Amino acid sequence: MLTQFLTEEEKQYSQKKVYKFQALNGMGFNFLGETPVYLMAMNFGATNMELGYISSVIFLSGFILVFLPKLLAGRNLIKVQSTAWFLRGMFVLAYLALYFIEGRSAVTLILIVYTLFCTARMVGVVIWNPLIKMVTNSQNRGTVLAQGNIANQSASVVSKLISFIITSFKLFSGITGILLLQIFGVIFNTAAVVQLRKIPCRESVEYKKSRNIFVILKESIKIKNRRYPLLIRWISVAIMVINGLTIVFLRKEAGFSANIVFLYTMILAFANILSGLFAKTFADRVGSRPLLIGINILLTIFFAIWMIIPLSIVKSLPIFMFFILGFFSNFFLLSTNVLVDRVVVNSMPESDSFGYNSMVNFVTAFFSLLSGIGGGLLIDLGQNSLIPIPNTFSFLFLLALILSLILVVLSMWILDRGSLSARETAAILFSLEGLKAYSDIGKLNTIDDPVKQKTVILSISQNDANIATEEMRSIISSPLSPLKGEVIKSLFSHPREALLDDLIKEAADYGSYHQMKAIFALGAYRDKRVEKLLIELLDSPDSWIRSNAAKSLGRIGNTSHLEKIQSLSLMCTTAWDKINYLIALKNIDHTGTIFKNIFNTPRSFSTGIFRQTYYSLVADLFDFKPQLSGVYSSKNLKKGEGLKLFLEQTRDLNHFNTNHKNLIQWFSTNNWNKIWDFCLNTICLFSDNLKVDTPISNLYIAVEKESNNRIFLTDEDSSVAYDDALSAVYFTYQIAIRGYNEN
Repeated sequence: MLTQFLTEEEKQYSQKKVYKFQALNGMGFNFLGETPVYLMAMNFGATNMELGYISSVIFLSGFILVFLPKLLAGRNLIKVQSTAWFLRGMFVLAYLALYFIEGRSAVTLILIVYTLFCTARMVGVVIWNPLIKMVTNSQNRGTVLAQGNIANQSASVVSKLISFIITSFKLFSGITGILLLQIFGVIFNTAAVVQLRKIPCRESVEYKKSRNIFVILKESIKIKNRRYPLLIRWISVAIMVINGLTIVFLRKEAGFSANIVFLYTMILAFANILSGLFAKTFADRVGSRPLLIGINILLTIFFAIWMIIPLSIVKSLPIFMFFILGFFSNFFLLSTNVLVDRVVVNSMPESDSFGYNSMVNFVTAFFSLLSGIGGGLLIDLGQNSLIPIPNTFSFLFLLALILSLILVVLSMWILDRGSLSARETAAILFSLEGLKAYSDIGKLNTIDDPVKQKTVILSISQNDANIATEEMRSIISSPLSPLKGEVIKSLFSHPREALLDDLIKEAADYGSYHQMKAIFALGAYRDKRVEKLLIELLDSPDSWIRSNAAKSLGRIGNTSHLEKIQSLSLMCTTAWDKINYLIALKNIDHTGTIFKNIFNTPRSFSTGIFRQTYYSLVADLFDFKPQLSGVYSSKNLKKGEGLKLFLEQTRDLNHFNTNHKNLIQWFSTNNWNKIWDFCLNTICLFSDNLKVDTPISNLYIAVEKESNNRIFLTDEDSSVAYDDALSAVYFTYQIAIRGYNEN
């Protein structure tokens, strides 16, 4: 029976639905959201305080979350979010009454409807982080967040372009055009709800009577890896509220018309798209902490520029200057938003995620309230200032500058596992030499750096032009070229029939330094001449040549010498040969007989990293996910870490979920008997569902046979036993999940 955790297939399906939801939501929200509401409110004479409220209410509505966990306890997460999203679209229809009222009544209606809109939105938003955690894992979470952001903002560009075009017509330049946009928004919002409802979800809103928002807040502030991400989240929201008032600055001080305001917001959407691409490229590999430090330093600089623009030249400045300034300040602010979202989701507790996110958004409401009211007051203060200031919004931008500096300091304290140091990150992002390696490569003979030469060789190997082929032939013909080995290896990934004769000649030459690479590359060529040579090499006196020839023979699909290769594999004495024969027999023997004996390795292979390598290769040959080599890598860096990361992803099966804590305890106490007994009991549940004489059924036999032997052993070397047991649990899960799917 499946647990509340989604399977990998369900996660991949859900991620696609998330992207579609984000795209449709990007269209809908930008017709319904902050900018059109600003324009409607200013059209009816809203005050600075009221405009500040509009900027903050999107987060301010988080105050309702103090009641929601108890009210919604037990309800399906997706159903709660989709219902809230549908209702927010329906509330917007009340704006149509603006056709019949004016003045203060109109402003009051706008504030009430937008508050209801934001309140319904907040109910859905609090589900977002648990939803993202549900459909991702820690290795791809930053990518999914960024990709969703890109889909959302790409769609928003389209909606803002439509808004610009519609409001450019005189008939729709006022309230009529904006209300028409609201109708468009309701349609796209409803379409987004349809996609959201398709996401599979077995999780519900959790509520524990003694764990209210304030208890969760107190606990979270005490935990270091949650404290600083939360503070950054809240402060960045305050900056976003303040930054939203730049629309008011451009409308009132720079004199932008409604259509130019929409054009400006379209530029901001491009900034958001690029921020998503930036995060997608670097977040998961570099980490959030060093990027947040650098980005917020740059954000501080751009708020300083906003602050010092003299009022005397605001209206005379070219529009593109504001577009450039808005683009960069929003790029850095929105990059901060994506990066900190990644850290917040990673640090979120596994249980009571709804309550935790309710707490996050509830506190966000306080920061939003203070920044919104404070922003309005600072604008009023700037307009009535008795001291000379550059412009009436200078105090507002000064506050944003100070908060950005605070983010720089807090970012230094983030605990983000896997983050590079600031120096390492700078070497990737800001090194001219590193960037030129990809963009400024000249002719091969003019480069002395061997690293750059290999890069050019890779580029040449992918180029089908005749001149590229001739350059590679020239290099292969050299007896001692330092590039020869790289060129020969590239012919496996990117085969060239024109160079096959050269490759065969190199592979047949026992005096060649690169003979082994040539034999390896022949595995990409289905040719009678290749088969003939590889069969001859099976009788070579060199065991390494024999095993490489067998591997390449298997890759080209020759099965005529199966028994001979099986016999050679039993006699091999080196790790390299054993791995080569495993690959060869996987390709030659489609029943996968060799997998019956993966645990039956001679004593000579019981030391070092060989066993990990061998088991990892078995997993790769089956294309199992996650990769076993990654699990061992984490284990080798920190014992127990690889196990925990893997077991986290096995909880979609009830038997693994039930024994989750037991497995961790058994490994920590070296209780190998219990582990192997668990493996034996688990695979037996699915034995009837597996087809006979298949690679997976033979892998089943290997685990079963070794389980029956191992549960009676007590004097094993702990390191070897750990590696064997970890692989056994890994293969047991893979067998079980496939047995479940067959059923």
